[in-house]
Amino acid sequence: MKFLLKSGAIAGVSVVALLATSADARHQWRKYAWAWDGTPLAVVIYDNTASSDWQGRAAAASAAWNESPSVNGTVKGGNNPECDFITGQIHVCSDDYGSVGWLGLASISLNGNEIKAGWTKVNDFYFNQPRYDSDIWRQLVMCQEIGHDYGLGHQNENFNSNTTDSCMEYTSTPTEIDMTPDAHDYEQLEAMYPTSGGTGDGGGNGGGKGGNKPRGKPASLPSVGNTPESWGRPIDFLPNGKPFVYERALSDGTRIVTHVTWTIEAAGEHGDHHHEGPRRHKGERIFDF
Repeated sequence: MKFLLKSGAIAGVSVVALLATSADARHQWRKYAWAWDGTPLAVVIYDNTASSDWQGRAAAASAAWNESPSVNGTVKGGNNPECDFITGQIHVCSDDYGSVGWLGLASISLNGNEIKAGWTKVNDFYFNQPRYDSDIWRQLVMCQEIGHDYGLGHQNENFNSNTTDSCMEYTSTPTEIDMTPDAHDYEQLEAMYPTSGGTGDGGGNGGGKGGNKPRGKPASLPSVGNTPESWGRPIDFLPNGKPFVYERALSDGTRIVTHVTWTIEAAGEHGDHHHEGPRRHKGERIFDF
């Protein structure tokens, strides 16, 4: 069901049918996935946002992702304003993080390719500016960052286009249909966390019966900050060379991977690295991470 936010209201307006097969979906975020036990993924999202501008947005994003049979997330109030990693949980935070160039971050803590914890941050420094101060921009970024926390990549990475009906793309001209996932996103989730049999093609536990509930008591994990200096080395780049995914390896073998949603202005700046070789993609829209 598509959710539109107007004047703080959430209205369901259409049902997205799952028409294509999971084999058509090709935008998993590399091979990152939560451990999966054959039941819908039930990671709890903790909403730590303080501003009224974000009230209900994490819940709306979760409800939209729950339209996938593969996901059965719940949202609870949080008490973790720094968005520290907590095992088995996703934490969402909002704050004025300053003029750092990004609208949103999604960061995941990994053991191998298994996601152990995730967080999403949205930056009020930009969302309080006229260009981004809208329901569409706020909900698109919230939806996209939570999608990354589930293990999804982008369908489209060209800011100069708007080729999908999904929040999982970069665009400078978002519309209401970009505030939620689309059928391709649900297909990818079904490929990673299948509900109709099969072993899954996620990396979270080789698709095995690892369980998607936290094992033991939730525990704090090392995290990263809000600037590139803390995120580690760049590992993925926009066509103009701008890094947008970073990886930091810790001494205990844990890896932290951070996905950046740059502002349109920051995305237009050229990075120091220029991507060599062909893009890893299939077709015009679906990127194969």
